[in-house]
Amino acid sequence: MLQRLSDAVLIGACGYVAAWLRFGSAALNSEQGVAVVIALLMANFLFAELGVYRSWRAGGIVHEVGLLWIGWALTFLFFTGLLFSLKIGASYSRLWIGTWFALAAVLLPGAHIGLRMALRWLRRRGYNVRTVCLVGDGEAAARLRDIASTRGGLGFRVVAWFGVTQTPDAQGLEQVGVLAQLRDYAECSSVDEVWVAVPLRDEACLGATFAALAHSTANLRYVPDLYDYQLLNHAVTEIGGVTMLDLSVSPMQGANRLVKRLEDLVLGSVFLLLAAPAMLIIALAIKLGSPGPVLFKQRRIGWSGREFVIYKFRTMYLHQEDKPGQLAQATRGDPRITPLGRLLRRTSLDELPQLINVVQGRMSLVGPRPHAVEHHHLYIDKIPSYATRHMVKPGITGYAQIAGYRGETETPEKMRKRVEYDVLYIQHWSIALDLKIIAMTLFRGILDPNAY
Repeated sequence: MLQRLSDAVLIGACGYVAAWLRFGSAALNSEQGVAVVIALLMANFLFAELGVYRSWRAGGIVHEVGLLWIGWALTFLFFTGLLFSLKIGASYSRLWIGTWFALAAVLLPGAHIGLRMALRWLRRRGYNVRTVCLVGDGEAAARLRDIASTRGGLGFRVVAWFGVTQTPDAQGLEQVGVLAQLRDYAECSSVDEVWVAVPLRDEACLGATFAALAHSTANLRYVPDLYDYQLLNHAVTEIGGVTMLDLSVSPMQGANRLVKRLEDLVLGSVFLLLAAPAMLIIALAIKLGSPGPVLFKQRRIGWSGREFVIYKFRTMYLHQEDKPGQLAQATRGDPRITPLGRLLRRTSLDELPQLINVVQGRMSLVGPRPHAVEHHHLYIDKIPSYATRHMVKPGITGYAQIAGYRGETETPEKMRKRVEYDVLYIQHWSIALDLKIIAMTLFRGILDPNAY
């Protein structure tokens, strides 16, 4: 986001400087002001599409500047093409446009280099550092430890190391051990990244490693023994000259995380204000219809596997579960559901209080539906990739819900299909996909035969 802001300021400032150099005055007329705004929007879009605004913590500066220049050149071509197609090019000074774009082409890389140097300076002093757990023996794992230790500007700190066959001889780490101890560590630690350096030929140990990390929500990167090959893949990351395969990385990092939060805060607040009158009427009807609280509160599993309290309108009579520690899902014709509750569940109006969870930041408008703690423990060992759904915030609606996988999950197969769609959503997340899911929920997904 700092890069986006600095780029916008520089592009605008270069337009004013170019006007001063060309006309002797830094004041822009209305046509020139519109041109600056259009160029800003074009550059922001093209830079984002080319990957200029992705995390460059471990990437090369030459590659970043190259993409920046490509994006700025495309901005110039599209901008001049727009002027030509609209037949308004005569209204603009070609010398002003050329000077403007030339100045920005020089200053934009300088801003990116300066920001990168500032971040590396901060990381060497312990700020903005990600913790790492190493898994593996031999030269590859030792090389990773040395890189993280000696190149502080990368912003990675190894805090744990698990060998495949023996405990690594490492000093100064919070935890060292062998592969058999990895599962317990992964389940109780809050490490940011796990780097796996187990050779592909050691299939048994590699499988055991991934099985031990099945419940982890940390970014999981595999370090292949393919140093002699040049890999061309969007899921490949280079850290300190070491090629890593991004096997499981949350999309909610950097700018994506902020954009997603802004989407939830703005749209969630609007929807909450619009729904407030209906929520007050529903709350009064529940209070008059049956004894008990208006809201049903339940602990569910959210982002990174953390528990939170979800809000819903109470749709059932007060009751006790048959078996302590077990939670019975609502079934069709369930006698526990009140008459009003049946209507609320059928129309999904019982979910409206979750807009409060969204504004609080505990949920998102769109994402995998959060499961109760009891259901989480029931399915996490039975369904592959189940923990992956916790790499983003849970949502009021989601890809699985508009695809028809909502309501009761009485069989593991139904839960597997729901998880499958949740993972697809995480893999292909975008603002456009969120808006599409919201629209489909509003116009098609509210009344659903699986809601009861």
